[in-house]
Amino acid sequence: MPTQLLLMNVMRFLHNLFTAFWIGGMLLMAAVVLPGIRKNPKIAEPMMVIHGIQDRLKAFALVSMAGLAFTGLLLGRSSKNFTGLLDFSSQYMTAVSVKHILIVIMVILAFLRLSINKRIKIEMKMELQKASAAVLALNALLGIVVLFLSSMI
Repeated sequence: MPTQLLLMNVMRFLHNLFTAFWIGGMLLMAAVVLPGIRKNPKIAEPMMVIHGIQDRLKAFALVSMAGLAFTGLLLGRSSKNFTGLLDFSSQYMTAVSVKHILIVIMVILAFLRLSINKRIKIEMKMELQKASAAVLALNALLGIVVLFLSSMI
């Protein structure tokens, strides 16, 4: 296998792996972990458990965001169909551009949620917990849309 082809396959693999960690982690938290912990009466301190899981996932999410940016740049540069950021001149580039816009929104929402979660640790207000869960749900939904757009590309 030529070196360049091997390198591109490794980049695609890493891009997919980072996507699985970031979006998969959000989907798992939103659909499984948070509802499961909140509905389990045997857990005396559900917020402590949730914060422990979120702290563990945070490192994976941050590394994945950086890894996605790096591998995405390399993959975009190597694609003959890629004509530039926010270019809507073809169906391919429209899908890529919408995907990039959604990813920027997702990153902003991720950092917003980190900020909310810091406040929750201090204030422990139910409104903040609901806001954090809503931001997570929105981000997970956007992640599903990004996955759909990726399948079109």
